[in-house]
Amino acid sequence: MPKKIQILPAILAYNLEQFKQQWQKVAKDFKSFQIDILDTDFVDSRNNLSPRKIKSVIKKADLEIHLMVKDINSYLGPWANFKNTKKIIWHYEATPDLDDMNIALRWLKKNKIKAGLAINPKTKLKFILPLVKKFDTILIMGVEPGQMGQVFNKKVLSKIKKLRKKFPDLNIEIDGGVNEKNYQKIIKAGANLIVMGKYLQKAENLKTALKQLK
Repeated sequence: MPKKIQILPAILAYNLEQFKQQWQKVAKDFKSFQIDILDTDFVDSRNNLSPRKIKSVIKKADLEIHLMVKDINSYLGPWANFKNTKKIIWHYEATPDLDDMNIALRWLKKNKIKAGLAINPKTKLKFILPLVKKFDTILIMGVEPGQMGQVFNKKVLSKIKKLRKKFPDLNIEIDGGVNEKNYQKIIKAGANLIVMGKYLQKAENLKTALKQLK
């Protein structure tokens, strides 16, 4: 049975004011959201968002936390203990050590938080294939992580296809550069979780923008 398609708005904000603006744009039309957390070690920029800062804004929404950071252990605790957090995703490139990864996975499982593993566009799929079954979700980046508004890398479509063929029941997520021109190709390739940032934020009418994807 094909996986159910779900769109998650991405909130990539550098401060609380930007976060509020982006949140207000999409909050009424969605129940689940991806929050991007950045440092200056794994990506070129940093934001100062924390559960304490955003809790009054998000209220009862379900969150997927995308850690674009080098030291995931510094962020796992605060976000996993945040009642809105349902899933935490980190990058293979940031934590390739298997022992560190297993410790994080066990800790999240104990706290009933789903785990996801992300890979950058240039990272070969073969590096994560032995790890896939440990995770609820594999996120394939369509752009280099850290900045909204980049052009989608078409080469990642083949990664999605290969991953779906090997793991029919896996949650395959795509993040970065998704718009009305490539959405159907991404779905056809096999992704079922679609993260959208700029496309939704720049839309004059959100409902019309979503209809244009079909």
